[in-house]
Amino acid sequence: MVIIASVFVFIIAVIFRLLDNSAKLFISNGISVSPFYLSAETVIEEMNKLDDEKLKQKLKRNLLYQKLHKLFTILSIITLLVGIGLEIYKPELIHLF
Repeated sequence: MVIIASVFVFIIAVIFRLLDNSAKLFISNGISVSPFYLSAETVIEEMNKLDDEKLKQKLKRNLLYQKLHKLFTILSIITLLVGIGLEIYKPELIHLF
């Protein structure tokens, strides 16, 4: 059952990744960016150059989404490994099918 929970945690991580649209925000405001997935350092560096407070708030929210994406991705990997370990130690998922 823990393995199934890791899939749900991974889905939450993907949702936060999809919510992060910092590259779109830069491009829509006339700022050229090369990679689609911008690192937090790049976003912070570009934020320091901006004067638009509304855009800065949106970028800060996107930085939060990036951090949550990384957190939930790590949690899903840990949950998957724990689930595999539990299934080896005490197989329950096999008996469900």
